[in-house]
Amino acid sequence: MVSDAVEYDIIARNLVSGGGFGYYSGVPTAFRNPVTPFLGALVYLLTGPNPAAVQILMLIIGSLIPPVLYVLARQYIEPASALLAGAIAVFYPSLVTFSTAFMTEVPFALLILLALLCWNRFTMTTRGGWGIIVNGSVFMGLALLTRSTPGPLLLLWILYLIVDGGRERWKHLLRFAVYCGIAFLVILPWCVRNHAIFGQWSWVATNGGYTIWQRYNHLPPDGTIDSRKDVQQELQRIYNTINTRIDAGYEPADAFRPYMAQTVRGYLLRLGPEEADYIHSFDGLNEAQIDRRLFREAIAVMFEYPRRTAIKLVKNIIKYWEPYYDPDLNHRVRRYYLAYGIMAPFMLWGLILSVPQRRRFMILYITIFGFWLTSAIALHQIRYRLPVECIGLIFASVAVITLFRRPGKPWLPWVIIGIVVSMNIVIMLFGGPFFHNIREAIHAIN
Repeated sequence: MVSDAVEYDIIARNLVSGGGFGYYSGVPTAFRNPVTPFLGALVYLLTGPNPAAVQILMLIIGSLIPPVLYVLARQYIEPASALLAGAIAVFYPSLVTFSTAFMTEVPFALLILLALLCWNRFTMTTRGGWGIIVNGSVFMGLALLTRSTPGPLLLLWILYLIVDGGRERWKHLLRFAVYCGIAFLVILPWCVRNHAIFGQWSWVATNGGYTIWQRYNHLPPDGTIDSRKDVQQELQRIYNTINTRIDAGYEPADAFRPYMAQTVRGYLLRLGPEEADYIHSFDGLNEAQIDRRLFREAIAVMFEYPRRTAIKLVKNIIKYWEPYYDPDLNHRVRRYYLAYGIMAPFMLWGLILSVPQRRRFMILYITIFGFWLTSAIALHQIRYRLPVECIGLIFASVAVITLFRRPGKPWLPWVIIGIVVSMNIVIMLFGGPFFHNIREAIHAIN
C-alpha cells in the first residue's frame, strides 16, 4: 500500500481499537477526510485488521461505477452511446487499478456520479422531486467527506443559475439552495467534531492549507515543494527505511506510522535544516491553526508574486490533461497513460459534438471545469482526474458511435481508431525523452 492507503489503514485500526480518529490512540486528527478510514474500520470490525478485506469492499464499490455511469449517460445521450460508455468503464485501467486500493479514488468517483445523477434529474423542473434532491444532497455531502474538492462545482452552478438561469432562475436557485443546505447538514457533525477538538471551525479536513501552500510559499527556489531536492531526498530516505523495516518483519502499519502519520507538522519536518526557524515558528499551534496559517501564507504569496503564480497556473492548466502518470519517488520516471491517451481525442471530439446542445450538458461541463480549476490552483496528481475521466467516457462514446454511423466507407472508423491507437503506442515508446527535453527547455527560459 502507498502512503495514503497506509494512513487510512492506521486510522481504521485506531478506530476499531477504541483510540479514536487519529494515528495514535487518544490523539485525534482531521488531516484526512473521514469516509475512507471509517469504511476500513467497518470492515475491520467484521474481519479484524485485514487490508485485503477492504480491497474486496473497494472492488464491490468499483463494480458499481460502470452501471451508474451508464444510467447517468442515459440522461444525456442515446442508449447505444451510454452502453458503450458503461462497457468501456468495465475495462478502463484506472478504474480497475483503483478498485483494488484502500484509497479515496473509487468511493469518491462513485459518489460524484451518483450526486450528478440526482442533480441532473431535479434540475429538469422547478416542481417536486424533493426525494431526488435529498438523495443527491446526501451523496454530495458524503463526497465532500471523502475528498474536499467538490466545493467549486456547487459555487460554479450557483453562478451559472444567476447568469443564465432563465425566467425561473430563482426557483432553481431555491431548490439548489436546499440541495446545498442538506449537503452541509451531512458534513456538519464532522465539522462540529473538529471544532470541539481544535477550538475553531475548519473545512472537512485540515490539509487544504498545506495542499495549496505546497505550490505557493516563500521557500527557495521557486516556492514549490515538489522542486525541492532535499524534500525529495528525504522522501526517498523514508521510503527506503520503511521498506527495510517491512523486509525485516515489521507490520506495515508500524513501519509507516512514525513517518507518514504526522499530520501537517510531519510534512513540514521534511524541509531541510535551513528552514529550522520557520518550522519552529509553528510551535504551540494545533493542526487546524497550522493549516489556516499556511493557507493565509499561500494566498499572500500568490498576490506577492503574480507573475510566478500565473506561470504555475498555466503549467497546471496544461498539465492536468497530459497523458503521463506522476513520476515515481525513487527514479522520477513518468509512465505513459495509454488508455487515457487513446480516450482523450475522442473525448475532445465528443465535447465538440455536444456544443449545439450545451445547455443540456451544462452540469457535466461545470463538473469537468470545477475539478480542472481546483487542480490548476492547488496540487495536481493524475489520480485526482479520475471522476473527470469517467465523465469523459460519456463524450468519447458519443464520438465513437457518431464515427461508425457516418454513411459510406465502413472501413474509415477502424482506420481512424487504428491511427489514434498507433500514435499513442509510438508516443508511449519514444515520446518520453522528447517531452522531457521540451519541459527542460521551458524551464531553462523560465
